[in-house]
Amino acid sequence: MNKKSLLQKAVAAPHVMWAILFIIAPLLFVVYYAFTDKDGNFTFDNIAELAQASYLEIFLRSLCFAFLATVICLIIAYPIAYFMTKASPKTQKILIMLVMLPQWLNFLIRTYSWMALLEDTGIINSLLGAIGIDPVHMINTSGAVILGMVYNYLPYMIIPLHSVMSKIDPRLLE
Repeated sequence: MNKKSLLQKAVAAPHVMWAILFIIAPLLFVVYYAFTDKDGNFTFDNIAELAQASYLEIFLRSLCFAFLATVICLIIAYPIAYFMTKASPKTQKILIMLVMLPQWLNFLIRTYSWMALLEDTGIINSLLGAIGIDPVHMINTSGAVILGMVYNYLPYMIIPLHSVMSKIDPRLLE
């Protein structure tokens, strides 16, 4: 049996603490509040409320948004991944870096950037007003939500598709 050395345990300790502090602890808080009432007594009432029609509508809308965003990501990502596999190895590395570059920014910052673009007084509507087109309400719409989802999750579709496509034998296409 392979025992871990003290050094290996010490190196892993910050990661374990990070996971406990920022993953496990918040999940335990969610479970606690899901099964307690405002007085702290155990109850299933909070879970039972999820079966109400208003929540069911929200769940179905969320599933529809997720399905649409997935289909749009696939339609956009498939040709990009295919183009990347046909490029030279040096160009492939550059393209992968360009796909992953936005992911290095915080998710919240990227979301607020889209909000600044799509607001009624945002950059897009300012440009439309400058060329004489009336402002278009884009923020807080279903389209804006799906656009944000596609933007944020597109790299997670491109990279796996590229990884799989690059391993396909080129003779199969013939």
